[in-house]
Amino acid sequence: MKRCCWLVCLCLLGATRPSMPTLIVELPQGLAAKAAVAEAAALKLEARGTIGQERIEFGNLLPRTAYDLRITLADGTLLRGVNMGWYNEEAPAANPEPLDDDDREQIRKLVSDVRQFYDRSEILLTRGDHDRATVLVRQIRDSAFHSGKDDEVIWRIELWYFKNQHGGWERISQQNKVLERQRFASRRQYQQRTGNIKWVAELGGVVLGADGPATRLTLAAAALKPTTAPATQP
Repeated sequence: MKRCCWLVCLCLLGATRPSMPTLIVELPQGLAAKAAVAEAAALKLEARGTIGQERIEFGNLLPRTAYDLRITLADGTLLRGVNMGWYNEEAPAANPEPLDDDDREQIRKLVSDVRQFYDRSEILLTRGDHDRATVLVRQIRDSAFHSGKDDEVIWRIELWYFKNQHGGWERISQQNKVLERQRFASRRQYQQRTGNIKWVAELGGVVLGADGPATRLTLAAAALKPTTAPATQP
């Protein structure tokens, strides 16, 4: 009798336990995935997705937690989500104007025209408005450097943050986030390891609510173009 009561209690508890949020990623028609992971880097947690026909389902994700997704397609392309949100909880400006061509050119100069250790610093993604912007930057060093060997390549991916203040754009100092930094023995190895990567803002910083129906995220076909530059000196 006691055992039966105990089993009934467990069933009732299970019935009242709230279900965890679910995320469904819908892929473009004809596209197939072979692996998918949702990572909450701040908590050092990962959840693997269930692969279906032109869709991926992530169950039991934590609510109100930012996840970056990594989706490996059947052809080897790696889609990596990147959180293009602001670096802190500072509220955005009220009714800001969108980024214009002059804003983008000022930011580009701050990224690409400043001399530094890297041969090239290039913008991959930009998200923001006339007040502030988050920029995903790729840096490459493929010319000879001290302690380096012939044909070596250093590859670095970072998030930089910019504000439009005092009459122009300025980079927020000491707030960059390093996402990747690797040193490759050759240009060929660099291409092999990074040539299939596409950084996708829509797959980064995904936050689900505590309840309600599954969240659906539709991935556009435009997200599939690779963003790896040739490792050759200009």
